[in-house]
Amino acid sequence: MMPSKSPGPGPALPWEEGSPPAMAGEGLVPACSRHRRLVEREAPLKCPAAMEKMQQVVSRARAAFRSGRSRPLEFRIQQLKALQRMVQEKEKEILAALKADLNKCGYNAYSHEILGVLGELALTIEKLPSWAAPQPVKKNLLTMRDEAYIGYEPLGVVLVIGAWNYPFVLVMQPLIGAIAAGNAVVVKPSEVSENTARLVAELLPQYLDKELYPVVTGGVPETTELLTQRFDHILYTGNTAVGKIVMAAAAKHLTPVTLELGGKSPCYIDKDCDL
Repeated sequence: MMPSKSPGPGPALPWEEGSPPAMAGEGLVPACSRHRRLVEREAPLKCPAAMEKMQQVVSRARAAFRSGRSRPLEFRIQQLKALQRMVQEKEKEILAALKADLNKCGYNAYSHEILGVLGELALTIEKLPSWAAPQPVKKNLLTMRDEAYIGYEPLGVVLVIGAWNYPFVLVMQPLIGAIAAGNAVVVKPSEVSENTARLVAELLPQYLDKELYPVVTGGVPETTELLTQRFDHILYTGNTAVGKIVMAAAAKHLTPVTLELGGKSPCYIDKDCDL
């Protein structure tokens, strides 16, 4: 099999809101515009403060994971129930943040962002004991005297990068799965939906283990440096161009990825719109 050729510096990529930026060293920096376009520059983007912060966050999460406290089934269920309680108790605040960021009406926001999360939490809490239980396998002559089964182990430290258009549900759903599997999780909500990102960063430490499930906020420098850290799995929702950047960053550490790429952002313009 022929080795793949590394892409060289090319034209500036459009910055899709809520997606992570180009990695440091690719010669890209955000322009000061509402649409967050990326333009070329000679020197690579570096931010020592952001680099140090990201290293500390990931190191603390990895140390917490290595302590083993995220593995017991009882702990996972307790954290999921705490997350469930957070959504129920802070429903009004979540809906207000979605309204401020995206002008989502109450019914739309509740049905798409709240109900989906609560439904997934209820299902996961109910089914997790059977999902996590060892699965026996058929024995043969070589294993007939052994105890043969398939056991499930957490991967380690997982990175979840959310999207701007569904800023709550697209962070919470992968977080639920990662917690259920016994992982530590670094959460990066979209900075474009800034009110929701701020609320997530405020609420999660109040309900979940602060060291196992830290929240990182910020824009280009923070996300750029975050992608240089080593994770054990990365989940990203966004556009294809940035998905390639995420995958390239993951490949440096042979990190598996889950990418949900593409999609439409329809907009209805009526006669009352002032253009």
